[in-house]
Amino acid sequence: MSPAPAATPAPPQKLSWYRRLYMRVEALSSSKHALAAMLLVSVVDGSVFPIPPFALLVPMVLAQPRKWVRYAVLGTVASLFGGLIGYWLGTLINAGAVSFLEIDLNVRVQRFGIDATVGELLGQNFWVLSLLCSILPTPFKVVAIGSGMVSVPLDRFLLAAIIGRTVRFFAVAGVMRFVGPTARRWLRV
Repeated sequence: MSPAPAATPAPPQKLSWYRRLYMRVEALSSSKHALAAMLLVSVVDGSVFPIPPFALLVPMVLAQPRKWVRYAVLGTVASLFGGLIGYWLGTLINAGAVSFLEIDLNVRVQRFGIDATVGELLGQNFWVLSLLCSILPTPFKVVAIGSGMVSVPLDRFLLAAIIGRTVRFFAVAGVMRFVGPTARRWLRV
């Protein structure tokens, strides 16, 4: 009787570049540079690249629950700074695209009871979108760059970002602080 053939293990599933990056960022949370990494990631997330700072915030709060408020405040401030960079990039893109493509945002829309320019419509309604997307799990840089591109007034963008990012950082950190590791599976971070 011959021995049964050895089962060959299935090759490991290849992870996407984004998942590998996410795992590296999460691994930083246990290093001595975790806070600096979270601040940097918050700035980058708010401005140009989709690296969620919550991948660092969650394990940091779980490791040191008493510092949850500190982490939430610092993460919010860094994210707002990144948002300002994204807003500035959006205004640059707007200036370049509008002049290069000769787009006229002053074209009047007079249909369905609407009487406003395209720029006014985008700017007025983007504030609500900015607020919602600052809270919801969406890439904040889309909100920041988009707000600059459609010329949302800076004070309105900042108000929406301050409210939204504060709610988001404090909600994630607070849930981790008070509910603990079991809450991690509820959050998509």
